[in-house]
Amino acid sequence: MRGDLELADKRVLVTGGSRGIGKAIVASFLDEGARVA
Repeated sequence: MRGDLELADKRVLVTGGSRGIGKAIVASFLDEGARVA
């Protein structure tokens, strides 16, 4: 699924992103170019 999300310059909000699956999701969003809050 990498590269398919088209999140460059988009903002996303992730709750529970400090560990576990939330942390992995944050990393994926950052890899896609999203701005994570």
